[in-house]
Amino acid sequence: MPRGDLQPERTEAPGRDPDFANETSGVNVIPFASMAGGWIGPLLMFWLYVWGPLRPFHYPAGDLAPSLPVFIACITAWWLPPAYYRIRSFEQSGRLYEALGVRLFRYFVPDGDLANRWRRRREPNFRIVASRRIAAAFVRRTELSEKSHLMLLLMGLLSTAFAWKLGWRGWAVYLGVGNVLVNLYPVLLQRYTRARLQAIVEGITKDHRHG
Repeated sequence: MPRGDLQPERTEAPGRDPDFANETSGVNVIPFASMAGGWIGPLLMFWLYVWGPLRPFHYPAGDLAPSLPVFIACITAWWLPPAYYRIRSFEQSGRLYEALGVRLFRYFVPDGDLANRWRRRREPNFRIVASRRIAAAFVRRTELSEKSHLMLLLMGLLSTAFAWKLGWRGWAVYLGVGNVLVNLYPVLLQRYTRARLQAIVEGITKDHRHG
């Protein structure tokens, strides 16, 4: 997330979404893409083992897959009501998330502190959120990102629990730890980011009302 004052709006290059003109590109995406690929690939492999097509001979035989309603329950997170994404009072200061290590996690993600610091060596005035309009648009973007990671988080919890139930302890540990890094922390980061952005957007709105 950016620090400091918001910068004046700039005219963006044709063909780019002006709301997200500074979105992830190039080597910026490598750290988290590597982390996510190292979890999603094994997750798919796990379920191919469970369903049978790629199950090794030394694994238990038979139908091991859970019922379809269990999977459906995981994707229902996509339709959570808007009230879920509202920032609660205990989240507004950000101290809870900072205590959980979210700022450290933010250092390594795309468009995070490390990528921003490197870019600012060449562009000292660079900001991901470069205007008030983009701040409001970024709030919506954090909700969509949180929604996606929340759905994957539930799938990861199901996979970890099911692997443990089958006695596949190595799978359970790997999928569980990966789920924390790839999904739980991104969910926390989106809420932490949204709390900061909403404070900016609401402050601007109040200024306009009293202006």
